[in-house]
Amino acid sequence: MEDLGRLLAHRYRLTGLLGQGGMGAVWRARDEQLNRDVAIKELQLPEHLDAAQRQIWLARLNREARAAARLKHPGIITVHDLVTGDDERPWIVMELVRDGSLGDLLKAQGPLAPQQVAGIGLQMLDALRAAHQAGITHRDIKPANVLLEGDRVVLTDFGIAAVDGDDTLTRSGEVMGTPAFMSPEQVRGLPATAESDLWSLGATLYTAVEGRPPFTGTSTGAVYVAVATEDPAPATHAGPLEPVVNGLLRKDPAQRLTTDHLYAMLTQLGSGHPVPAQPPHQPLMAPPAPAPGSPAARGGRLRWVALSIAAAVAAVAVAVSAFVFFARTDSAYDHNLRIAKALGTPSGYTRTAEKNVGGGRARVELTATRTCGGGCSETFTANMDTCKAIREWLMIKPGIAAVGSPMLAPDERSCIVGVKPVRAPGVIQVEVALQNDRTLVRIEVA
Repeated sequence: MEDLGRLLAHRYRLTGLLGQGGMGAVWRARDEQLNRDVAIKELQLPEHLDAAQRQIWLARLNREARAAARLKHPGIITVHDLVTGDDERPWIVMELVRDGSLGDLLKAQGPLAPQQVAGIGLQMLDALRAAHQAGITHRDIKPANVLLEGDRVVLTDFGIAAVDGDDTLTRSGEVMGTPAFMSPEQVRGLPATAESDLWSLGATLYTAVEGRPPFTGTSTGAVYVAVATEDPAPATHAGPLEPVVNGLLRKDPAQRLTTDHLYAMLTQLGSGHPVPAQPPHQPLMAPPAPAPGSPAARGGRLRWVALSIAAAVAAVAVAVSAFVFFARTDSAYDHNLRIAKALGTPSGYTRTAEKNVGGGRARVELTATRTCGGGCSETFTANMDTCKAIREWLMIKPGIAAVGSPMLAPDERSCIVGVKPVRAPGVIQVEVALQNDRTLVRIEVA
């Protein structure tokens, strides 16, 4: 809190800390020139960054200001100014939204009613449509980035947004976002699209009604695996909102609800009318039974026999299809395991485990002993060279098109390296974890 009372650009005085995250802090401030309260975002740079990485972080904050400033919509945070401090760091001056975030509300109050969540989702969707029409993909939709003020819902934090026409600040294969709210394509290191934002919207609505994200895990890597390969946990409290979250949390972007369909569903829910899981249909009326012994009755028995035979044939076909599916899955795992093994091991590592983690996906684990006098630190801020060494080893391997920069897990005890294969199947991600006196590397192929 040493910045409390600081005066920026000779007009903005910091009066209190509103919140703090991975990239910076948000302050309440007083605009002494216009006599109004504002919010100011401060960029906080990790100490381990080199000069090039520092410039990337600075450019991201500048891009956040530009992205939000391009958008004029009541559901998107208003940017008033961009100023530079004495240390040359940029600060974004924004409108002050007074009631906190959706994440804050969930922590204080617990899960919300489906109809209330539908109303929040409708305003979020309206804001997202405005952003997408302006060529901006948010890429980090989550409860903490949804601000509330009375009945108003406001999207904020465009720090990692993709802006059409801007040079990208995310290298190919680099994974950006919050793991529990990232779409499967983002987890795989593919470019985020408007459909990716809709997935994150679905994950946010799910969290609002259930009180927890749809995908969880004991580590960042486990969350990534769940997002990419597993179905979401059942939404037991979603009620009439269930068709909406299920329609948004589909692995294939092309299969997700369209914005028009979603808008209609949320509008219907917000008015208190239930949304059917399937299109309504008229029940079939049963015809009157024919007289016993009549030609119609005999014909009916013949049709019943024919239908029974057809049903038996269909059941056999289903059983054969299931056998073929599982055989293919097993074959896919064997094939993916061979790809993982073909990478070999970096110097000093040995392969200690291999596992089928579902859907034909293969994981191999490599282990190396750590030698550190006076005790081993388990935070990657002090051991980022470990991740960088694994990244450099991956970059020279065949079958790999691009390798992203290491992304630090929230607990700072592991990092994720996004990998883009030349073709599928191929390596999609690598997790490096520090465990006491050893380093564990998990390589996954799908």
